[in-house]
Amino acid sequence: MSTTISTEGVRTHATDIDDVRQAGYLAAEAPTGETLLVAGPLLRAAGLSATEGSVTVAVADADSLVVRYRHVDIDSAVGPAGAAGTDTALVVSGTIARVSGTRNADTVLVLAESPGGPVVFDATSGVTIVGTETDLAGNPSATLVFDGMTVADPAPVRREVADDTRLRIAAVHALLIAGAAERCAEMTVTHTATRRQLGRTLDHFQAVKQNLALLLEEVALVRAVSALAGRHLVATDASPLGTAARHAVMAAVVQASASAGEIARLSHQLHGAIGFTELSELHRFTTRLWAWREAIDSGDWAAQLGSDATVAGAEGLWTMITATTEETL
Repeated sequence: MSTTISTEGVRTHATDIDDVRQAGYLAAEAPTGETLLVAGPLLRAAGLSATEGSVTVAVADADSLVVRYRHVDIDSAVGPAGAAGTDTALVVSGTIARVSGTRNADTVLVLAESPGGPVVFDATSGVTIVGTETDLAGNPSATLVFDGMTVADPAPVRREVADDTRLRIAAVHALLIAGAAERCAEMTVTHTATRRQLGRTLDHFQAVKQNLALLLEEVALVRAVSALAGRHLVATDASPLGTAARHAVMAAVVQASASAGEIARLSHQLHGAIGFTELSELHRFTTRLWAWREAIDSGDWAAQLGSDATVAGAEGLWTMITATTEETL
């Protein structure tokens, strides 16, 4: 399983999608998804060289950082004061909270809003990393502290690329959920096929069969939508996502978020109380399902998807649902 962006700068491959899903299946801590599906396309869109090793990507909120030109063009008549610089160098101050993967990343890539628009820069050597929180699975997230950091040569990116980066991060969590869901299903099927009650294995009881069917349905649903989203991510790579691609990825994000809780609930119910213990292998994966669901924060994506469906109207809705490429829209 690769966790490194190719130094040859090639586009995203289907194997990258499989690697991210496998990271969820293995409960891996390395920022595999951020490296392959977020940092790689972002670097290529910015025209930057690929970097060796694993990369985590921090996206700054509008109010979290103060980014200004290091040398303000005081003679510029364009925009408010400070809107233009005599060169591209920036000074960055502020914090970005809850950045995952910093403990295992070789590079910290930041996407922020500058006076001239979205920019990307490497903050690996110029930022203070403070570990302040852990997610529901116990994995640490850090706060990045910028104290007047100078960025000599930030790389501008298109607004659409910046918007796509946020969606790509959510897509990574959806793929991780798909991988962890597969592992939960495998463990649950094995448990119910080997655990015996009243002289027969659990999977001979009708209630258990029904819940197993529900579990496998949810897992299959997440697998299907994440696979479709993955094909779109491979097809578009560094370019802005098209309409069909955004809808496919948003659908995967929303469905993975909705299914994560149900998959965890059914897995624990079929395992009984032992699944909740710290030493249980199931516990490692269901806590990650909850943590990745929280990281997705699917409300905004669900609202956007619903808004697009409303705009499409009765005639466009079916096309929106069934479109698999940009040409079918």
